[in-house]
Amino acid sequence: MKLFRDVKMEYSKVEWPRKKQVVHATVWVIVMSVALSIYLGVFDIVALRLLKILVSLFGGQ
Repeated sequence: MKLFRDVKMEYSKVEWPRKKQVVHATVWVIVMSVALSIYLGVFDIVALRLLKILVSLFGGQ
């Protein structure tokens, strides 16, 4: 049972983040995820249109 005592001792040494820090980090992750999704979506649309133009110029259907 020494393992459990050691785990409990180490667990008590952990410095947990404050609620404000957790909320800030969570909001930051959500904002960056949405921004990256929008960026990749726009890039995908532009790349698709450019590829369609290239295919039509060089003998595509």
